[in-house]
Amino acid sequence: MFMPELPRNAPDYAIAVRGLSKRFGRRVAIDDLTLSVRPGEICGLAGANGGGKSTSLRMLAGLVTPDQGEGSVLGCDLLRGARRVRHEVGYLAQRSVLYPTLSVRENLRFRAAVFGLSDPARMADLQIGAFGLADLAAVSVGELSGGWCRQADLAAALIHHPRVLLLDEPTAALDPAARHAIWRRLLLLAAQGTAIVLSTHDLNEAQYCEKILLVSDGRIRASGPPCEVAAQVVDALALIVSGRDALSLPDLLRSQLVLAAYPLGRDLRLVLRRDARVKVETLIASYGCRSTPVRLTLEDAALVVSHRTAGVA
Repeated sequence: MFMPELPRNAPDYAIAVRGLSKRFGRRVAIDDLTLSVRPGEICGLAGANGGGKSTSLRMLAGLVTPDQGEGSVLGCDLLRGARRVRHEVGYLAQRSVLYPTLSVRENLRFRAAVFGLSDPARMADLQIGAFGLADLAAVSVGELSGGWCRQADLAAALIHHPRVLLLDEPTAALDPAARHAIWRRLLLLAAQGTAIVLSTHDLNEAQYCEKILLVSDGRIRASGPPCEVAAQVVDALALIVSGRDALSLPDLLRSQLVLAAYPLGRDLRLVLRRDARVKVETLIASYGCRSTPVRLTLEDAALVVSHRTAGVA
């Protein structure tokens, strides 16, 4: 059974929370979130949409009050000092919260004023320069491309130089160049000591994180470095299937046996329940194909957890 990491010495952590839970009516959004993040560490909440990642971030940002649990963010009590938490952290919502009819400069100047910075106009111009937004400073945010809008969102979230940054799907729907630009900035911020917690359903991007929490159906199912999280899923395995008819096999295998199938060139990658291995390998061999066991990837592990909690596997 997965045992969550517990905060050991809270002053050493930018974030240290234990047992945070939140319900909306009868629905459990997140249950028993326990997490500790050091300055300069990047932690990812990974998993399918609707698993509880956004609610977790909003609790850490002081925007949603937990029903249960305790902890601190930058030394602020998360329950009794939520207002201060909101002022201290940088929070990037999944959808832009900038005013679409205002220009980039106007939005950044307004955000600086909200945080009580002494010279909002100067701080806005500094962010415009730092994020390469000079040519777009007078452009309305609603007219920006997705990538530039996300850069403007991040510039606004960072305008008060927070030591904790909470990001909800920061690169969703962006092209590769825009995603790489965001990640270069996040890695630089982490190197400078900013603690970062982000949510993502892109398991390839999760590899950038030093620590991953695999979240599904409101619970943390596995936790640790990306290379170790997949190893915690012990009831499934992956096979590479080779042979002339390999790509036709998904239509022949029952979903109860195989959780996922991906074409890899002319080969096929299968993720299956460990107790189905003999049946699957027998069927593969009967069609003249060969199978080779390989390690589960982080994406494989997420699929297994999703099937398990949905009652499919």
